[in-house]
Amino acid sequence: MPPSKKKSSKKKGFGKKKAAASATASSATSTPTVPRSNEEIIGNSWKNNVIKKSIVRELNEALVYESTISEKRKEIFAQLDALNGTSVNETGSTDLALMPVTYETEGMLNYPKMPCMLTVGKTAPFLMSKRFHGVPVSMMRGAGYDEVEMGFAKSWDPKQPVYHVDLPHLCRGSESTIFMGECYLDKEDVLHFAQRFAKGASSYNWPDSFAILQCPFCCKMALPLVNGKGKVDEASVKESTYIMILQNIMQFVKMGTSLQRIHRGLPRLCCKSCFEKNLIQEEELGISYPGVLKHGIMFHAAKNDFLKGFPEVKEGDEVESISISAYSLFVMYERCGMQAAVDETIFVTTEAGMNSFRGKMEKIGIKLGEVSIKQAKAQYGEEEEGDTAERCQQVD
Repeated sequence: MPPSKKKSSKKKGFGKKKAAASATASSATSTPTVPRSNEEIIGNSWKNNVIKKSIVRELNEALVYESTISEKRKEIFAQLDALNGTSVNETGSTDLALMPVTYETEGMLNYPKMPCMLTVGKTAPFLMSKRFHGVPVSMMRGAGYDEVEMGFAKSWDPKQPVYHVDLPHLCRGSESTIFMGECYLDKEDVLHFAQRFAKGASSYNWPDSFAILQCPFCCKMALPLVNGKGKVDEASVKESTYIMILQNIMQFVKMGTSLQRIHRGLPRLCCKSCFEKNLIQEEELGISYPGVLKHGIMFHAAKNDFLKGFPEVKEGDEVESISISAYSLFVMYERCGMQAAVDETIFVTTEAGMNSFRGKMEKIGIKLGEVSIKQAKAQYGEEEEGDTAERCQQVD
């Protein structure tokens, strides 16, 4: 005969209390378990973009650990706090040499002239500028692009403005950081970024996908928005959103007989308070906060993609209440052709610079294929920005 409901309920309740007490005692005395690396968590799911709840859950647990528990994060915060308001250079920014190393690769840290860093510090005043990028001719000819990417390149409208974020330490002349717009982060975004920027998906060593979620100012990690029921809703989106910028990170590599400078567009999520604090307001140019949100690419270059399912956004409309997920915003950057247009500028600038570099090497009797990275870095010190690579290409 089955036990009565009353008896069963009592046993269950007792069991829960006992288990809860045991868990509390255990958590008070045990050290938090260090999560597996992102690469171990996602495995080969990046090959076909498989989405499994178990992967999403473990990856987000690893993010929480990275954000609040890891010793590395505590050390980074301590370094930034020690620099806050001190060691400021003539531009009003914290000196590059004092920036903490976070997710930078060896190739980024060894970048000629000055390292390619992921952090600018809490004090980093910056300007924004509107520029126009022409038709990406080279990109449409397949300079490192596949057929799908060439299709995106052909869709670019050169009349569309591109808003550049002139952040100290993150900029490389024509490859300065791009303003993407406002967005929120959900749990699946964390997986999408991990798969897209997986180590196994690239021939080169690039930063971990968590670099995307690290604010370049304060180094806090962006966390997915959820309400009490564990879901994203309108209220949670309004409470906490981020500003996405796109940093073109650089590496300098020797590949066989070819000397190359390679770059990759890395989306970055900034705390809105950090962005607003450091943005130099230029209201006469339409550069002020929160008005600058209207320059997000979903309202300009990518508005056709964004407006599918949304009412048309007109000049003067409030945009603060209209948000998009972080990964969707990054995808729009590619699909509208803006990535190709920016890559074109980098490609052309680097090709022109390389002609000068090649000529100087030949004058001293060194063939290009014989140039070592050490020699190139030494020569680079006398060159203008972008003068060291035989070819600079966007690579995954």
